Amino acid sequence: MLDKDAYASPTPPQGKGDAAERALRSAIVHCVVAPGERLSEIELAREFGLGRGAVRAALARLQAGGFVSSAARSGWSVAPVSASEIRELCAARRQLEPLLCGVTLDEHEGAHLRNLAEMHLALTHRQELGADILPTVRRYDREILEALARRLAMPIVAGWLTDLWDRSARLVNFFEAKGPARHMPANRSRFVDAILDGRKADASQLLGSTNGALEAFLLDRFLESEAKVGSAKLRRTADKDGPIRTQPVTSTSGTRTV
Repeated sequence: MLDKDAYASPTPPQGKGDAAERALRSAIVHCVVAPGERLSEIELAREFGLGRGAVRAALARLQAGGFVSSAARSGWSVAPVSASEIRELCAARRQLEPLLCGVTLDEHEGAHLRNLAEMHLALTHRQELGADILPTVRRYDREILEALARRLAMPIVAGWLTDLWDRSARLVNFFEAKGPARHMPANRSRFVDAILDGRKADASQLLGSTNGALEAFLLDRFLESEAKVGSAKLRRTADKDGPIRTQPVTSTSGTRTV
């Protein structure tokens, strides 16, 4: 089911369960395993050479992070995409990310952060952000955030942020795979300058703007996908029954009438 070489580092001696969890998490984030797709404990156990208990524990941790869900009769599945998740993720980021603006960096850490920001800026100023450049830009963007998260000295919060960033990346990957629209990266150079200059309010405002742009992109793409689903169902109804009738459309965000 999964290409472990593509989505995981070499298996550490301390446990294949952690490596299996990382591989599955990465496959979910990159939408190799699609939202809503069923996950079989037996197949995962066979693929990773693990017992069902170890697989179940890994899935439970992914469930706690919001990547998978479970139901009594249907078992495990990848979390669906919904408007409520988009709003929840962005609201959580608005609450937690400002903590990054108060970290203390030594000279070496500050130089590293500035170097990441300069590389990020140079790539975003390219005339075209093609499929070969955009992933690299996003990797630098993530490295900037992770470098700050490591200085929080708050491992639980850092873990929450990691989950939020991965889940946000999953949504971006999902919607970009469905159409030509691309989420353009923010200018992290100004944000890093504000951090290094100790301008916490400015840094927090820049984070808020970036998060707002992400939320707008995701909600716009979600509404577009909902419209396509609704149009397809109405067309099928018209083809089968004649004139278009009022028809309930069920989606991951609930049921509405069109």
